Amino acid sequence: MNKKNLVKLTTVVALLAGGAYISCSNQTVSAASWGAKTLFATPKATRGTWYYKENGKIKRWKITAHTSKGRKLYKVLPEKEYTKWWNKLVHQNTKKHYKTINKLDSSQWQAYTFKWHGTTSFNTNGWLAGAGDGIYYVPVTKTRYGRKVSALRFGGGARNWLDFYAYKSPELAK
Repeated sequence: MNKKNLVKLTTVVALLAGGAYISCSNQTVSAASWGAKTLFATPKATRGTWYYKENGKIKRWKITAHTSKGRKLYKVLPEKEYTKWWNKLVHQNTKKHYKTINKLDSSQWQAYTFKWHGTTSFNTNGWLAGAGDGIYYVPVTKTRYGRKVSALRFGGGARNWLDFYAYKSPELAK
């Protein structure tokens, strides 16, 4: 291959590589709706795929750095801002109100950290829920089949009452 063709080939490869880099780095991220601004970061000990038993079946719950069961987690809004968005939500007509609530509940939750017996944990609740205690997630150690294993305690209610424990494998959840 002569020098002229080599330069052309190198230029084409460089342009293709640069174009691929630009198209990969410019991914659009859809903006959060209804005032959500700051993503919430879950405690590392709660992240992963967790398995639990419900009605005789093994179910799965996945927690990532910014999601719980597929829903994006955002920090709770300051009171003034929360009130503004809450008023906007409740003043919609009934049909639009329920449609909005269903969309928000399936896509985004509000979250905050708390300490449970000295362990950093977190709570999620529907976005602009207004009331309710949400779901509490607490990393714990449990004894299963004679050995100590990591588990995630799911709770609810005003005092974080136990709902169930989830484990890192389906076998432990049986």
